[in-house]
Amino acid sequence: MNDIDQKENAEGHGPRVNGGMFLKYFTCPHWLWFDRFGDRSRRTETSHFHGLLLERGLLHEERSLEGLEYEPVGGGTEDERFARTLELMAAGVERIYRGLLKDGDMVGEPDLLERRDGGRSSKFGPYHYEPTDIKSAERLTDAMRLQLAFYGDLLGRVQGVRPATGYILNGSGIRIGLELDEVSELYDRVLGELCELLDGCQPEPRLSSGCRVSPWFSECVALAERTNDITLLYNIKTKTLKQLRELGIRTVADAADMDPERIHGLNREIKLDLLRRAKLQAAALIDHEHTFRRMVSLPTAGTEIFFDIESDPLRSVDYLFGFLVRDAQGDRYERQLAESPDGEEAMWREFLTWLEGLPADYAVYHFGTFERVRLAALEGKYGGSVPLNTFFDRMVDLNEVVKDSVVLPLYFYGIKNIGQYIGFDRSGSIAGGGESVAVYERWLETGDRGALDSIIDYNRDDVVATRELKDWLVRENEKFFGTAD
Repeated sequence: MNDIDQKENAEGHGPRVNGGMFLKYFTCPHWLWFDRFGDRSRRTETSHFHGLLLERGLLHEERSLEGLEYEPVGGGTEDERFARTLELMAAGVERIYRGLLKDGDMVGEPDLLERRDGGRSSKFGPYHYEPTDIKSAERLTDAMRLQLAFYGDLLGRVQGVRPATGYILNGSGIRIGLELDEVSELYDRVLGELCELLDGCQPEPRLSSGCRVSPWFSECVALAERTNDITLLYNIKTKTLKQLRELGIRTVADAADMDPERIHGLNREIKLDLLRRAKLQAAALIDHEHTFRRMVSLPTAGTEIFFDIESDPLRSVDYLFGFLVRDAQGDRYERQLAESPDGEEAMWREFLTWLEGLPADYAVYHFGTFERVRLAALEGKYGGSVPLNTFFDRMVDLNEVVKDSVVLPLYFYGIKNIGQYIGFDRSGSIAGGGESVAVYERWLETGDRGALDSIIDYNRDDVVATRELKDWLVRENEKFFGTAD
C-alpha cells in the first residue's frame, strides 16, 4: 500500500481517483462509497491480520528491490514529490522508486517507473517509462491489471506517450508482463464507475466474500437487507444480478415468486438450474427454513476422518494438520504440527507416516478446496506416496455436497455460518482464519505457548464443525427422503 492509499484510509474523503481504489472496488464496491459518504462511527477497525498483510507486503517489496539500482523520490508534499518525479524522468534515470504521478483528479504512485529505450519516445527524450508494481500475490487479478492500466494512463498524460506494457513482480519474484491494451475496455468502464461512485452514485447492493474484508461489511449487509435485494441470495454473480434486475427480479420476494422457465426464456445466458436454485434460496430466506434439492449421497466407511489444515500465507507455510478420527473406539483428535516454518517438511513426513497406519476402510471429510490444494502443493514440494494417493481418492468436500444438494437460509455458506445455523457452538477464542494467522505470528515472535494452544483449539473446533455438518446432513437427508443413503 502506498502513501496515497494510506492517506485515503485515514481520511476517507479524498475526491480523486488513486491506484488503491481499484483494489478496493474489486473487493467490495461499497467500500469506496462508504469511505466517502458513510457514517464513520460504523466503520470497523482493520484486523490485525490485514495489518500483518500490509507489513509482510512491505517486507516483500524491500526484498524485491535488493540488487536493483533506483532513485527514490523521497518525502515531502504531494506537489514536491510530483515535481521530483518529473525531474528524475527528465534526467532519464533507469528506475524511479515511489514516483508520484498526477493529472487533474487522478493521482497514483507505482512502486517503480522503469525506463525503456527505443520505440516510443516521450516528451523527455528518446525513451519512455513503464509502470511496475510489487505484489506478494502470485497471480495477476483484475484489480492488479486495472491498477497497472491506471498507472499507464497517468504516464501517458505525464510523459506524452502511453506505455504498451506494465509489470508485476509477484510473490516469487517473477516479473509478469501485461499488455495494457488488453484491459483498456474494462479499465475505461471501471474508471467511469469509480468516478460516478465518488460523485455520489451509490452502487447497487452487492454481497460477496470480498465484502468481509471491508471495514464496512456490516453496512453492506444492512443496505442489502433494507432493500431486501437479490444480492442476499447465495452465490449470484455480479453479471447475473444485473441481468435479473433488468428483468424485474430485484428483491428476494421477486425471486421467490418468479417462474424460472420464463426468466430463462427471456435471457438464455442465465442458467435454468441457477434460477431454480435462486427461487428455492429466496423461499428459504423468507421462511427461515432449509430444504433439499436432491438426496445427499455420502460414502459408508468404518473409519471417518474430518480434516482441516492451518496455514500462514504471510510466510507461505502450512503448519498444522488436524484430524478428528471416528471409529469403533469413538472420536479422537490427532494432529501434526510445525512449531516453526522450518518444521514444515518434518510435519509432512510425519503426515505421510501417519497415512501408512490408516485402516483399509476410511473416508475423509473436509470443507472447501483448500485442503486438497495444499496437499497437492506440499506433495509437489516434498514428494508423495501411495497412501497419499489413496487419501486423495477418499476425500469428500462437504462444501460441494451442500452447494449441490441443500439450500440454506443463509447469505454465506462458510463452515462457520453453517455451523452456527445447525447449532454448533465454537469453544475457542479465535474467531476466524485471519485471526489464527495473526496468533501464529505472535507465537513465532514471542514463544507464547498459549497462542499456539489457542490455534490448536481453533483447528479442533473446525474439524468438530465438519463432523457436525456431516452428521446433520445425514439426519436431515433421512427426514426429507425417508432413508439414509
